[in-house]
Amino acid sequence: MPSHLTRLVFCSIIADTPLICRGCVQRTPRLRASFQHGTRAIAPQRRTFFGMFKTNRKIKPPDVPAGLEVIGELMQAQADGLRPPTPAQVATALDAFFTQKKADVEDFHTTKALKALQYLLANPREDGQPWLSYKSMVAIMYKLEKYPPETGGTPHKILAKLLDAEIQKVMVHKGETKSFATLTPYEAAELPRLVRILCTYGASLEARDLASKTYATPSKKRTDREKKIVRNIWKAVVLGLAKEGNTPELIKTTEMMRDAALTFTSEVQGVMVKYFVERNDLEQAKYWYSTAIPEWDQGEGLQSALGPFLTALALHGDTTFGQQVVASLLQKMPAKQTWDAIFVWSAAIGKGADEIDRMMNVMIRRNEEERQKSPNEPVILPDINTINSLVELAMSKQDSYLAERFVVLGEKRGIYPDEKTYIMQMRYRLSIKDIDGAKVAYYGLQGQITENSECAEAVNKLIQALCNLQQHHFEDIMAIVDDLHERNVQLTPETVATVCLLHLRRGEPHDAGDLLNMHAHHFSPAQRVVIRNGLAAFIMDGQTSTAEAWETYQMLRHAFPETPRSDRIPLMKEFFRRKRSDMACHVFFHMRNSIEETIAADKEVYVTAFVGFARNVDAESLELASNQLKIDLNVEMDTQLRNALMLAWAATKNNGRALSMWAEIGSSREGPTYNSIAIAFRACEGTHNGERHARSIWARLKEMDIDIDKQVFTAYMCAIARNHHHDDALALIEAAEEEYGFTPDFYILGNWFQSTASIDRQEKVEAWIKARYPAVWKQLEALGSYRTMDGFGYRQFNFNRDLDP
Repeated sequence: MPSHLTRLVFCSIIADTPLICRGCVQRTPRLRASFQHGTRAIAPQRRTFFGMFKTNRKIKPPDVPAGLEVIGELMQAQADGLRPPTPAQVATALDAFFTQKKADVEDFHTTKALKALQYLLANPREDGQPWLSYKSMVAIMYKLEKYPPETGGTPHKILAKLLDAEIQKVMVHKGETKSFATLTPYEAAELPRLVRILCTYGASLEARDLASKTYATPSKKRTDREKKIVRNIWKAVVLGLAKEGNTPELIKTTEMMRDAALTFTSEVQGVMVKYFVERNDLEQAKYWYSTAIPEWDQGEGLQSALGPFLTALALHGDTTFGQQVVASLLQKMPAKQTWDAIFVWSAAIGKGADEIDRMMNVMIRRNEEERQKSPNEPVILPDINTINSLVELAMSKQDSYLAERFVVLGEKRGIYPDEKTYIMQMRYRLSIKDIDGAKVAYYGLQGQITENSECAEAVNKLIQALCNLQQHHFEDIMAIVDDLHERNVQLTPETVATVCLLHLRRGEPHDAGDLLNMHAHHFSPAQRVVIRNGLAAFIMDGQTSTAEAWETYQMLRHAFPETPRSDRIPLMKEFFRRKRSDMACHVFFHMRNSIEETIAADKEVYVTAFVGFARNVDAESLELASNQLKIDLNVEMDTQLRNALMLAWAATKNNGRALSMWAEIGSSREGPTYNSIAIAFRACEGTHNGERHARSIWARLKEMDIDIDKQVFTAYMCAIARNHHHDDALALIEAAEEEYGFTPDFYILGNWFQSTASIDRQEKVEAWIKARYPAVWKQLEALGSYRTMDGFGYRQFNFNRDLDP
């Protein structure tokens, strides 16, 4: 039998009218004119008008570096003894990781890449060819050389040596044995790169051994190009030893260069002069400055060291030697870089911007005179490098005003700032808290920022300074951040943390989450800790609302799943402090359910949780956590843990279970502590005829001649008072000083009043304290008070009676 629905559908199709179905889940929310045959019931409007076009904002997925996920799967499979990804998959992932990664290659990421390469070497291809192409291996070597991390480097060296061995095999397999007169293609192109990488990562002695074996023996057949390659290799070794601060081996290397006729060039001489200048050893610096170089060397390599050398002489007051150096340089027409060094010397001995300006006129005039005599002489004019060297000197003297004078001097001469100038301007302006001035310098720099620019550090510092201002311009900050994103400039962990906190304070958690997912996975674990600590600090901030704190915790938990137990416990305590034990319970279970050893719940987590449930009087969460303890095989019960449980049961009015825990403590091998006794007395406060249990415990303490401290005495007195034996409690207090040496003070008397659960008796307690200890009563009144039973019960001060397990 044909259905009514089918007939209705065909009628609507023939009439060319839309079919409206009540309750259709795919029904469009837009309002439309309805053309229909006959009368139909109109579906009720289920969405509000203002929410019709609103879409739910979703946080962007994490931006994980290309290939890192597969490499991570490999390491996890190796650790768990599972089947790893295929070598082809790992090779593709390793290639993608180094090809697409823009940030510096940190130790953490390089260690993973090293594991992947070792896996590939342990599982060779059937045809004997490497899994990675020659081009890919060279690209990885280039990345290791070009972008060293700020710290570490051990896995980089191992990775470079393994790759170099594979590259050498490929080149030998191709049959490429000759390229120059005395060097093979490998010795001319690839081995020098390995030497430079080893020098970059603190293995300069190993690099020197390689260079000595291959390049130390001189040969008359070497071409000029080969000689240049050899000189550059030994220069890299010298630079590496200088970077490591290995003075004895540095001097020994220069002797090896002379003995092997490797030509001690002016470039190496400049390295030695700078090295000893940086260590304030002017005598050694002067010695190396005076050292002879080969006749064919024009001494151009030393020019870069002249500025620092002359500056050091001026700042150390050795103007005599400095004047001799300057006079020798001026005997003939100096080169442009030499003139810059002379200007720096003049500024270092105290000459101002105006005097430097006159010296520049002298330089120009002398150059014009020389060009009239010899038209082939190059034109020498002050340029931006001249200004930058002067600004750098002013910064070394921490004289921001002088630095600005030099920049203005350059602009007068038509020399406008370049990238380096703007970077220095940002630095010295930030150093004197001139945020607006640093921002102006950034706008001048903005068009020159590139992916590999050196300005990233200064711009990151500017963003942090802007975020930390009390009255920041949010749009300006985000414009800078977005500009860096567009230009692929890496944000530092400190900047990511600061901008995230700015978003969170503005109530923009989705933007903070997007920023985290964009950057967090590109950092090493040590760098991720910086961001994680920033989020944790925001959660712990008392000005942060509980809703914002919880949302930030969820963000931290998902973005940083490696957060250790030691960092999670303070967060759990914070939610207990905010009286949100339900949230703290979630934090507890996130640790309890973790399989990671550094995150999984231990005794400290359980103790913290039980104490928190006690102070929040959360019986439901306590029951859940105590059940988890029963089945947790990794946590062994001890007195402190039983104390925490006893305290929690007592606080949640389950005093019977609390006293049963006291019995367990008494029969345990470890036995009770003073805290155990005080907590047991606290459990007696809420027990029917609890004074009997309290007197029994007290009697045993007396029999065993246990020293009674103030906390135990006060706890016993409170157990007696809470069970309405007020005269006995008063007798204890009156005899306290004579019998136990405790003068009734704020702690004892405050606990006495709090544990007196009777309006009539409280009035007598109040009168007694006012008469005997009026100063204590004033302290109590200063705390503020409230009445129980909706304002009709006995009085309670805002007095802290918390006990520790």
